[in-house]
Amino acid sequence: MIVFDQLKLHSLKFLPVLFFILLSAQQPLCGQNQADTLTDKVKDQIFKKLKNFTFGFYIDTYYNLTLGNRGDTSNIIPFSSNCPVQDQIRMNHAAIELYYNADRIRSKLIIQYGDAPNLLSTPDAQFIKNLRQANFGFRIYKKLWLDFGYFLNPVGFESSWAVLNKLSTVTTGGYFEPGNLLGAKVTYTFNDKLTAGVMFGNPYSLAYGKNTHSAGVVFINYTPLRNLSITYNNFFGNQALIDDEIDNNILYNNLIVNYNPITPLTVTGELDFAWQTNSHLPPDTTKLATMFSGFIQVNYKFLKYLSITGRYEFFNDPDGFLSGPYYYNGKVRGLKINGFTAGVEFRPIEFAYFRVEYRFLEAAKGNYIFYSNTSDLFQALTFTTGVRF
Repeated sequence: MIVFDQLKLHSLKFLPVLFFILLSAQQPLCGQNQADTLTDKVKDQIFKKLKNFTFGFYIDTYYNLTLGNRGDTSNIIPFSSNCPVQDQIRMNHAAIELYYNADRIRSKLIIQYGDAPNLLSTPDAQFIKNLRQANFGFRIYKKLWLDFGYFLNPVGFESSWAVLNKLSTVTTGGYFEPGNLLGAKVTYTFNDKLTAGVMFGNPYSLAYGKNTHSAGVVFINYTPLRNLSITYNNFFGNQALIDDEIDNNILYNNLIVNYNPITPLTVTGELDFAWQTNSHLPPDTTKLATMFSGFIQVNYKFLKYLSITGRYEFFNDPDGFLSGPYYYNGKVRGLKINGFTAGVEFRPIEFAYFRVEYRFLEAAKGNYIFYSNTSDLFQALTFTTGVRF
């Protein structure tokens, strides 16, 4: 009995030690549970943000087979927004796209390489040639957005990215349309049918160059009917260099109508008309200069993977304030071109395409602007293929 009592007393001495050991053993388990919970929260936050990201890739190659080439020593086709090099297999674009879209914030970053970016960048803006878009914005009130950065100019239906067009090649008028802006943009969606906005910043354009004068854009998109859309854009600002004594204020207007009378048929029309001060040809250079251009395009989709497109285009810059002066028939005037293009597109899968198109251009008689300044006519077969996903 005494021995039992002594053993019992001896065991009681170890109870605090045993309790401490058990308590210590539980602590890591509790800590591990908390760590797992925190990790799951972090993972959820990361995955939630990744859901708002969209990634894309675009690759486009082409081959121009020029017809009626009269010993042309130049390999660049005049007034090309893409597919510029003739009689060679070339790459138009290789691009990486990154988009972020959330409830109150959005952003775009698109990096591009290839012939088209090199061609369309001005000598004083080479640093920006590989940047197609780089901007971000905030929703500041319901359907009102404020964006900052480097933007595509909404002027014009066509894109230098062939994948966004029904015909790969861009019209002559599209070549002379104003380019991207670096600045700010305000957009408001009134309803499902009407969206409008303004942009302000410095222009980066082959036709206008870059200067320290700011330019502006107004854009309005209206869809009165399900199969009819009407878009009006304009570009305005002083296009003179900062040290010029005379201002060259431009107002460039752009009207686009897109109509689907029946499901497989799409008809698109565009009209550009512009005025610029102090830009008339001599003898009175203080007069207002004018320019008109446009096209009408018809696309018919036979099957899900096969369609044909035809386009008539015109460009008339009598005072040459965009295209420069040309000498012909004893007169001096700006560029005047008419032409048509017809093409077939085959899409084996939704994000890939093969196209072949025939293009014919005719400049004013005596212009001699094609084939190393030997002809007023230009003809070519253009083959393009690309993927964008």
